[in-house]
Amino acid sequence: MNDVSPNDLPAAPPEDATWRMAEHWPELVAAITDQSIDSVDALLRGLELMVQRGKLTPAEFQVLATPAQRLKHCGMHAQQIIRFQSGRVRQSHEKIDLAFVVESVLQERRDELAMQGITVRRKFRPAELLIDPTLGYSLAQAMLDWSVRLGEHIDLKLERADDPPRARLWMKIRTDETPSQADVFMDNIQWLLLRQIAATDGGIELQRAVAPDGIELTAWFKRVLTAGPSADPGSDRADGTPSTVFKTVSGAYVLVCSASPDTRLRALGIVKQLGVAADGVASAAQTLAAMRDREVHLLILDEDNPPADIAQLRYDLAAMHPDLAVLRLVVPRARAKDPKDGDTAVMAEKMKVPVDALEQSLGSAVMFTLSNVI
Repeated sequence: MNDVSPNDLPAAPPEDATWRMAEHWPELVAAITDQSIDSVDALLRGLELMVQRGKLTPAEFQVLATPAQRLKHCGMHAQQIIRFQSGRVRQSHEKIDLAFVVESVLQERRDELAMQGITVRRKFRPAELLIDPTLGYSLAQAMLDWSVRLGEHIDLKLERADDPPRARLWMKIRTDETPSQADVFMDNIQWLLLRQIAATDGGIELQRAVAPDGIELTAWFKRVLTAGPSADPGSDRADGTPSTVFKTVSGAYVLVCSASPDTRLRALGIVKQLGVAADGVASAAQTLAAMRDREVHLLILDEDNPPADIAQLRYDLAAMHPDLAVLRLVVPRARAKDPKDGDTAVMAEKMKVPVDALEQSLGSAVMFTLSNVI
């Protein structure tokens, strides 16, 4: 064996001379937000355990849990900013009805808004856009998050402007007094997320303004496809009244098939919040029995915790119900095969939703899927 002189070894790279923290801020933000979200989840589980053991009342739990949940949401917003900014979100521009997307978001969050005492009035005209479904859904969520901290009464309007052809989603938060300019124009985490979503799409412009009786937030969409029809006389709706689209979807029936009771309950809770009838099943036999009793419009199949007789279920579906829409809950590691697919919040076009992102993804995926099958 030949001896190797130290002089023959390659020189170590001058890390200290080239490394700059400014080049690694996304990793820093990701590390902080991941740790904060995990810590908040542990805190909330501890508080829930204390309630179960009678050491905290539900009212005391709410006082402690509310700021923790706000911190968690802040971390989730930061994660979204990093994902969009990194360019790892592969966009798929599709023709979608923005009114349907916004209404889906409102229906998903109606219980939360009601608990906060927030009312929403809206007047929508159908507006078909070319936009990535993920970005459209995320934008509607972010606009609502930005608004709810500023007031309890929100007006929403979606309409078309013809010169130049654009769609306008306008949101006004009504206040008793003239709002503070500092509150409105503060670049908080919600506004930074909105700006990043608009920049990622490239066809969205955002404006915020102060009016004597409130705050206005406007999103302009350049890639509008269809001329706006006349407004439906019944399109002015208070928050408690379902929209026409929602009434259609609420006539659907969904089955959730999973061998995991926890996953079944989580998925059922999300689906029922949309106003959609749903039941849980744990086997092929139960699934087929439910389908004999009534028409099923969508099957949510948990492939992370599949029923023991999933092979039989797949055979029966292919043989007897080949046209049934099936939304699959997939294991998180399936997303690692293609990092560009892992950050999609709405995956209805692939009929897959990550099991670890049910709360963020399942509701919108169900709404998009049902809109195509009813």
